[in-house]
Amino acid sequence: MSGKHGSHWLEREDQGKVTVVRFKTPKILDEETVREVFDPIYTIVGIGRNELVLNLAVVEYLPSMALGKLVMLNRKVEAANGRLALCHLTPAVQEVLEATHLNTLFNIYATEQAALQYFS
Repeated sequence: MSGKHGSHWLEREDQGKVTVVRFKTPKILDEETVREVFDPIYTIVGIGRNELVLNLAVVEYLPSMALGKLVMLNRKVEAANGRLALCHLTPAVQEVLEATHLNTLFNIYATEQAALQYFS
């Protein structure tokens, strides 16, 4: 059973035990926007949805604060005995993850389907 939920910044779809979060904004620039984007994702993990796929297909830019939030999210998911996968990275996001060596921290997949297969 899957269910879709959304906001201005995100779309969430539950697919069995996995929650797919699709970002809907290309630029997450300021501190307030970063919080508005990541707080609902933290809440999802807090209610026990700790198998997460983040689809970043539309994200053109992630500031350092957003990278920090991704790292914190990964820690929160791991602390809840869950797993986090990222998919559909734009070249700019892929480049920033490689430059900061964060690409080795995350499970990164080319497609959402490939990321979902990681959980099966």
